[in-house]
Amino acid sequence: MWQKGNEKRNKHITKPAKRKLYKNPIKPVETTVISAGSKLEGRIEAEGNLIIDGSVKGTIKCGSLEIMEDGNVDASVEAEAVNVAGNFEGEMVCRGRLTFFRTGKVKGDISYRTLSIEPGGLVDGNVSKFK
Repeated sequence: MWQKGNEKRNKHITKPAKRKLYKNPIKPVETTVISAGSKLEGRIEAEGNLIIDGSVKGTIKCGSLEIMEDGNVDASVEAEAVNVAGNFEGEMVCRGRLTFFRTGKVKGDISYRTLSIEPGGLVDGNVSKFK
């Protein structure tokens, strides 16, 4: 009842625009998927995750890369983290953790910071620790 008088007085007062007082520490990460049966040739640049279940030929630069069991990649790759369960051929620079799963087959020049190879994972090429 006594709010009615306040509403009339406050009608003409404009409110300042809302501002963020803090930055969100949890930034959503975008995921790009190359689905099974898809073929892509060219350059891929993604800030977030890239999941490949199809076939890619070219250049890849991303935050993290996952090559699924049916995935085939013939490319030059630069990523923070890489998981390989499919086939990879080319050059790879992994600035973080590189994991080859038991079904993963890798051929080429590989640089990594941390390496993990499951029994059954195949690596053919030059493998060196990233400096």
